[in-house]
Amino acid sequence: MLSIKRILFPTDFSEGARRAFPQAAFLAHVHEAELCILSIAGRHLYGYRDMVDAHPMSTETIDEMIESLPFTSDDLSIEQVQLEGAIIHERITEFAEERDTDLIVMGTHGRTGVNRMLMGSVAEDVVRSANCPVLTVRGTKTETAPSRMSRILVPVDFSEGSTLAVAHARELALTYGARMDLLHVVEEVIYPSTYGIEPVELPTGEVVENVENALAELAREEIGIEHVVVEARIGYAPATIRDYAAEHEIDLIVIATHGRSGLDRLLMGSVTENIVRRAEQPVFVVKPNAKSLVETPPASKPAHA
Repeated sequence: MLSIKRILFPTDFSEGARRAFPQAAFLAHVHEAELCILSIAGRHLYGYRDMVDAHPMSTETIDEMIESLPFTSDDLSIEQVQLEGAIIHERITEFAEERDTDLIVMGTHGRTGVNRMLMGSVAEDVVRSANCPVLTVRGTKTETAPSRMSRILVPVDFSEGSTLAVAHARELALTYGARMDLLHVVEEVIYPSTYGIEPVELPTGEVVENVENALAELAREEIGIEHVVVEARIGYAPATIRDYAAEHEIDLIVIATHGRSGLDRLLMGSVTENIVRRAEQPVFVVKPNAKSLVETPPASKPAHA
């Protein structure tokens, strides 16, 4: 079972936050964890007056947000805190550290293109900088109630991070009573002719078969094969992951991130941030260099390749 004692729910009282709250409440209830509702209402921020007036949320508002769940706010240990801060994501992650938070659950607006460049994304910044797992929920689609999640997708690249994601997904599957899908995307490498490099041989059916065998071995060792589907596909990783999730009616994506920042992130990109920004499903993000909610595998355990 996941080790969760404290859950932080940052909110801007938007529709995205409203859709994320049932996820936080459900996990808090199942794990008997403390749930802290946090809002940042610095005077310099847009909508300051609305934020101040909306805090704290009433019992009736909370019960309305979790009406699909088999419990009420009386069954939760809830604290409500309002702070001021110049940079919202930094204030959230600082507060999470101060409270030794195990999990952050928050909504995201899923902005893309110029709007995201101009406005930024607090959720993406929190995912990148938090020292604990983060569960994000987009506010643009009616999500499956937490108590009815039946299928969890884990994108696997055979790194330490993705092995950790599999371990978290396994415990989440037990929490939700869900089955798991392990997916690896074999990306095609195509260089411009100006590089003067001979064309790289494209992935073949044999490569896909080898990868699926490795996924099956990972499933046997880490999960138990009975409730797992494994598949390898050729394509562009973020789009292929999203397409798979849509085709197979995935309810939750569990994925690892390396937490890149600055120039490295701009040059390398981030599959995880793309999924957080664009996937319709809630996304549970873990980092190998941050707090884990599961027992860490022994260092002597052989890595998959």
